[in-house]
Amino acid sequence: MSKYAFGVALWAGAELRLALPDDVLRHIDGMLSDKNQWSSFRAQDIGMIVVGVAAQAKIERKRWSPIAAGLFAFLLDRYCSPSGLFFDAARGSRRRYASFATQTYLLLACYAYGELMNDDRAIQIANTCTRKLIELQGPNGEWPWFFDAANGRVLDFYEVYSVHQYGMAPAFLELAEQHGILEARNAIIKGFNWVFGENQLSTPMLVPELQLTIRSQVRRGELHTKKWRVFRALRNSMLGREAALINPSELELRRECRSYELGWILWSFGQRSDLPELTHNEMFVEPLRKAG
Repeated sequence: MSKYAFGVALWAGAELRLALPDDVLRHIDGMLSDKNQWSSFRAQDIGMIVVGVAAQAKIERKRWSPIAAGLFAFLLDRYCSPSGLFFDAARGSRRRYASFATQTYLLLACYAYGELMNDDRAIQIANTCTRKLIELQGPNGEWPWFFDAANGRVLDFYEVYSVHQYGMAPAFLELAEQHGILEARNAIIKGFNWVFGENQLSTPMLVPELQLTIRSQVRRGELHTKKWRVFRALRNSMLGREAALINPSELELRRECRSYELGWILWSFGQRSDLPELTHNEMFVEPLRKAG
């Protein structure tokens, strides 16, 4: 099982006030007590584990707070880049090549830890990364997919994923709003409007009649291969190039919808009532009207 899944279990158990099975807790205790394992954590692993441990610490502070502090110190030491973005791994040549998901999970971790421990440094690190991502957001609200975290450049915008637009970005941007990043609200709205059709293909990425979303906008010919994306990112990195959007005629849709994508929109908007232009958009309301 992926290591980040145990972080999700800790978080969900804390939020729902459900005790985790003893064998799961024993495995988590073993994984977290062996600091030699931490160097193998990818960003998603340590990000979700810190979020989960922080959630548990709100219930059982004496047990979990020291673990949270140790993990966060490791995150600071191994995943923070001078550019403001986060590295994808604790070590290795691959670590500088970071995705948008890399940034999301580590931002959530920093905000969770900062709020738990009242740690202003953690909040400021998260705010710095958030500002950098807003600076790199595309002209139509696109969140770029791939970055060189060492120098803070976009290596490739594509694929542009719907879940980033309506779920993952709003998850950390709403926290940024709460911690003084005033421009975060506009970034949420701009990014979400991309899903409603204000994008390069002028195509809504929602399928209301099926209650599904369209996964992404991808370069033509790259639906079934990642090799060109990897090659392009490495080339841009070596040449010091900043990636840009391409002609819309060179894009197509990836017609998939995965369950976690719909989960992200609930994480980000399930308790929000202050953005009716998004949460009560006609694309959401009309299917309910027909069903009623």
